Amino acid sequence: MIPPSLTAWLTGLGPASPLPLDRLTACFLRFIRRHAGALREARSAGLDRSVAGWRSTLTDALRLVLRTTVASLAHLESRTPLEILWTRLHAGLPERPDIAAVLVARVCADALDEAVGHRFVAAFRERRQWLVRPGEPFPIGEPSLRDIFGRHLTTHPDVRDLPIDRTGRLALAPEADGVELVLDLDGGVAMPDAAAAIAVCLPIAAPLGELTWDVDRERGRFTGVRPRDPAAAAAAVRALTAEALSSEAAIVVFPELAVDGGALPELERAAAAAPHRPLVVAGSRHVTVDGEPRNRATVIAGDARFTADKFNPFAVGDLVEGITSAPARLHLRGAIDASGRFAWSVAVLICKDFLSLGAHQLLTAARPSLVIVPAMTERTAVFETDALGLTGTTQATCIVVNQVDPSDGAREDAAVAIVTRPVPWGLSEVVRRSEVTPPVCLLLSLRPDPP
Repeated sequence: MIPPSLTAWLTGLGPASPLPLDRLTACFLRFIRRHAGALREARSAGLDRSVAGWRSTLTDALRLVLRTTVASLAHLESRTPLEILWTRLHAGLPERPDIAAVLVARVCADALDEAVGHRFVAAFRERRQWLVRPGEPFPIGEPSLRDIFGRHLTTHPDVRDLPIDRTGRLALAPEADGVELVLDLDGGVAMPDAAAAIAVCLPIAAPLGELTWDVDRERGRFTGVRPRDPAAAAAAVRALTAEALSSEAAIVVFPELAVDGGALPELERAAAAAPHRPLVVAGSRHVTVDGEPRNRATVIAGDARFTADKFNPFAVGDLVEGITSAPARLHLRGAIDASGRFAWSVAVLICKDFLSLGAHQLLTAARPSLVIVPAMTERTAVFETDALGLTGTTQATCIVVNQVDPSDGAREDAAVAIVTRPVPWGLSEVVRRSEVTPPVCLLLSLRPDPP
């Protein structure tokens, strides 16, 4: 039921107290999300074009009345021509107050973004690191992809459909099957240049033979995956790290469970000392954190360190990977530009986390610049299709690095490296296990040469 008066409608959109400007805008976007069908009806009938002029009118008014980084919904009613727009639309659509209201909400959201969207930056930088709950706003990724890949890119996400619950700078976090989005503006990640190389480091030739693990049959779990020969594994990691860094690779990735606690400190020191400051995903390892078993990836970006925890455990037969799977969180790390958009952002997901429907919903909404997936699996066809699909919907570059035994002919020749890019001539690059002999460091181009 849509309230008949503007005052009652605004009261129902959110709290009466002043809100940061991005969260004020989100009040209108949440209403639009709930009434998306009515908005599509309005667009089908051309009604959205009939109120296009009101967007400019309201934008000009908002620039005059919104002088601080916070404002209330009531403030919009008392200081802008919003009441006139509300009255005219409801008078013209007496039998469809839902369409009238959703058009007002769309005009308000767009006008706020255009008038004061540049001030969202202050709120984002003040929060720095925060959990974005479903329905809450966050900055949209909008990297300068042409600086890396040139002019000819795949279709921009905004062209796929008209916006529903987003503006040029903001999106609302979706309901994502319990997977939570965490933003980190202190991630320390920088946009690579067009000549950047990707180093795919594969230290283990036959994981099933070279790794060992602990099995708890009573609980149906396995954990503690580690090298049978830690010294040999550390030597391989050391050699591949040296090769990748000497090649000045901008992005260095090891697979899931390929770097144990003995090899990690030396890798971290070498990465931090590299003058070109690469982004290094040091595989992952089984560890205990605050008494909880985790499969944790370590990421080095210059002086910064951060981690990603797996939440979607691997299962084989009657055994399940013995890790804590809650909270399930996708961390998006990067920096925002002066306009309030993510200039460059990175998400790291471990193996099956990338296949999670909830994770894909968040990635599609957030549009990260780069998605890196350290993996250990015998089946990679689904990773290939999902990576290609995610690049298509977001223009993200996806890098999957996988360790796997050679195929025995009875199963697929799994990929050890999958790279998907937002360029038509280099959309997908796959290196199969049969094409390499680990330990090996593969160097791939972030931007392949056009034909």
